[in-house]
Amino acid sequence: MGVLSCMKYLMFIFNVLVFAGGICLVSVGVWVAADPAGFQDIVAAKPVLSVGAYLLLAVGIALSLLGFLGCCGALRRSRPLLLVFFILVSLVFITQLVGAVLFLTHLKQIRPELFLSELRRNYCGDEGAEVFSVAWNTLMVTFSCCGVLGPEDFGNGSHFQELHPGMPWPQACCARDGLLQAGELLGWEQCQERSPGYIHEQGCFPTFSKTLQKYISVPGLCSLAVLGIEIFAMFFAFCLYYNFD
Repeated sequence: MGVLSCMKYLMFIFNVLVFAGGICLVSVGVWVAADPAGFQDIVAAKPVLSVGAYLLLAVGIALSLLGFLGCCGALRRSRPLLLVFFILVSLVFITQLVGAVLFLTHLKQIRPELFLSELRRNYCGDEGAEVFSVAWNTLMVTFSCCGVLGPEDFGNGSHFQELHPGMPWPQACCARDGLLQAGELLGWEQCQERSPGYIHEQGCFPTFSKTLQKYISVPGLCSLAVLGIEIFAMFFAFCLYYNFD
């Protein structure tokens, strides 16, 4: 009985932390959704802000629900609640494993040509109001990159060139005095002349490839930690389920 009580309280503490984390995410999600002006300068795009807010809400609600079920199941010695908790955590665990396998399987199939064709066909320029152009402008300004492979992506019959025949590339490719779109251009004429320091020569695809290779260990370790916690949670729920009357 001592081991069983210890497991019960360990599971309770674990799920309290999960529940608290979920509530924090929900709070941040509600804050971002209700007061987007306070975060506009950080993400520099309303579509990104909206998606991030609802993603935080969804993840926070899911974590809160899991934590609540785990706490109630452990304290009330409720086998139905423990069973539901075990099933939900198992589904999350399986989904993460499948996602990891698919990501590793298709990682090498991601080619810059796929993004380049979409960019040349759909990108409208700095003033483009549709989600595609806004997202690319935000990406290029925030990460100091230009196009998929470089400034040449916007020439040779691209949709951008058709709309702006006198511009070699958008102003989003030009260097600014800040990382956000609100920053002033250092020099549009120098940028058009491709003067060093006034234009971002590197494409966004190699920029992200280098960043991913540099920091891949951090999300990898976090993912392993989350999977380990979920395994312990399932183990505790399984043991308590078969030992509670």
